[in-house]
Amino acid sequence: MTTDSITALQRIYGGPDGTGMGSSVTRCVLPTGEDLEMAARKRYREFCGHLWERFGPENWLGQWAEVYRRPAGSSGDIVQEILGIEDHLASLAASMLLDNIENPEAAKQALETEFNDPAIQQFVIYRLGDGDAYSGVLLAAQRDSNQPVTFLAFLMD
Repeated sequence: MTTDSITALQRIYGGPDGTGMGSSVTRCVLPTGEDLEMAARKRYREFCGHLWERFGPENWLGQWAEVYRRPAGSSGDIVQEILGIEDHLASLAASMLLDNIENPEAAKQALETEFNDPAIQQFVIYRLGDGDAYSGVLLAAQRDSNQPVTFLAFLMD
């Protein structure tokens, strides 16, 4: 985990600002007692910004689901993990992280640098969307408890 890896991801996928559409990368330390899923839901809400209240939490959380969890002790292969998502809506959105960008090779390298880190203790991909017009994914990587968590949110219409 380096600041350089986050900078590279943010150049490709955008910074932490919540826009409600597109993609965003952020890193934060979890508050004491907050688990990864709680933090991921909070990040999802921040990412949606004003759209969260406009369409209501029940819409945004109606499609929320864990669609992939890296097996404990596995070093991971982020590209294969993304390509292997079995949930149809999540797989469509996740594959866009790899292919629907200006420089796919740079994106894959940045994803691998950040998300294949052997220090990651927990890596989860969640399905996002409203079940109608919007679909997406949120990648969440947690190292040990005193280290920042990395989130990559992607939402498309």
